[in-house]
Amino acid sequence: MCIRKKRKLPLQKPKWELNGYKKKPACDRCGFRAKYSAQLLVYHIDGNCNNSVQKNLKTICLNCVVDVKKADLPWRAGDLPVDY
Repeated sequence: MCIRKKRKLPLQKPKWELNGYKKKPACDRCGFRAKYSAQLLVYHIDGNCNNSVQKNLKTICLNCVVDVKKADLPWRAGDLPVDY
């Protein structure tokens, strides 16, 4: 059994959520519209998971996560328009 469940500890929210970023219903890279929110992830453009500044975060689908990692061409700030 998970220690968190055994002690009845609440789930911790990710830093990006605490900073006010909301996961979108569609992928910022390919436009895929997800049926389930688990099909989308929040991607840190600079690769630093501790950098949760709004302009560093994008919502992308699982297929695009694989594409970005396999191509070894991570997005850089400025490659995508900033969300406001």
